[in-house]
Amino acid sequence: MIDFGLYATYALIGICILMILVFAVGRIAKNPGGAKSALIGIVGLLVLLFVAYALSTGTDANTNPKYVEMSLSEETSRQVGTGLMVFYILAGLAILSILYVEVTRLFK
Repeated sequence: MIDFGLYATYALIGICILMILVFAVGRIAKNPGGAKSALIGIVGLLVLLFVAYALSTGTDANTNPKYVEMSLSEETSRQVGTGLMVFYILAGLAILSILYVEVTRLFK
């Protein structure tokens, strides 16, 4: 019984992802100029991921006894560090953008 619910959830998630892709491609086909801004955002996110991956070291896996006990590899530690760094950067950018909007409203 539990397996059915889990598989149904996977199927629904797959259907949703497929429909999102179909509608996105259809929208890009209707308005190719709008795809430029989306492409800029995707490239920016990929650059951010690359920079965060290059900055994370992954050396925690060998020095922390809990990581050794859980048999986490250096690559896994580096991927987690990359995810955390991307989160911190995006959260900081969100906070800065909110502050920017509020400060510019004060002077209008």
